[in-house]
Amino acid sequence: MWEKLVHEFGGRGMGVVLGMLLGSMVTGFIAFWKRRQERQHILHGDARHTVVIAHHVVDSEAIPNPLGNGTIRRATSLRIRSLGQSQVDCVVPNGHLESELLRRAYAVTARHTLISMDGTEGSYLLETLTNFICDRAANHPFDHERYVMAPCCEPCGLVVHQPITILLIKESDLPLFLDWSLCRDVKVEHGADGIRVLTLMELAKRHRDEQANLNKLRQAGQRTRYLETIYILDLAIDGRTANIPTKSIPWGRFEKILDEMNLE
Repeated sequence: MWEKLVHEFGGRGMGVVLGMLLGSMVTGFIAFWKRRQERQHILHGDARHTVVIAHHVVDSEAIPNPLGNGTIRRATSLRIRSLGQSQVDCVVPNGHLESELLRRAYAVTARHTLISMDGTEGSYLLETLTNFICDRAANHPFDHERYVMAPCCEPCGLVVHQPITILLIKESDLPLFLDWSLCRDVKVEHGADGIRVLTLMELAKRHRDEQANLNKLRQAGQRTRYLETIYILDLAIDGRTANIPTKSIPWGRFEKILDEMNLE
C-alpha cells in the first residue's frame, strides 16, 4: 500500500501538486499586481474606473441688462451634489463599450474636459449612461425638470480625483455659463470647483450649437441619428441644499487654461 502511494505521488501526483503550487503563485502575483496598480491609481488621483453622477445646483439673481433693455440672470453660486457612483464595468456592462468609454475618458485635455460622445458608439454610451441615471434619480417625488446630461473627466493637475463624472444641470440654468463676464464671479463651496465652471462653459456652448443644428435638420426633414452628443432628460431631483458657506474661485490656479480660452 505504501509503495503504491509513493509511486502515485512520484508520478502523476507530483505533477498535480506542482500545478497547484504554480497556479497559486500566478494567482497571487496577479492579485498583488492588481492591488499595486489600484494603489498607484489612488496615489495619482486616477479614478476613471468609477462613474459618479454630479447634480449641479445653481442660484441666480436678476441684474440690469448691460445693453439697457430690461434685466438678465446671473449665476451667483454653484453647488455640486453627488447622486451616487458605481464601477464603470457595472454602469457599462458591454465590454467593448466599457473600454471605449475609458479610452475616450483618457483622451480629455485640460482645455476640453467633456468626454466625446461622437459616432455610433457614443450614442450607445449615452443610452447606457441615461439608464444608469434614471435608475438612480428618475423616480423621486420632486418637480420634474429638463436636465442636460453629458460625461466629463477633468484630468490630473486640475482636480485631486479624476473619476468619470456625469454632469446634470437644469437646461434653464446652463445658459448662465455662456458668458464669462456673467459667471466668473460665481461662488462655490470648494476652490477646486472652478474647473467645473469652465467645463460648464464648454457644455453650454456645445449644447447651444448642437440644439441649433438638430432643430435645423429636423425642420428640413433630415435624419439626426447618432448626431446627439448631449442628452436632455426628464428628471425629478431634489434641488434643496444646506446653507454651506461659499467663496470666490481662486482663478489664479487655472491661469494657463484661462489663457488658452482667451478669458483673461
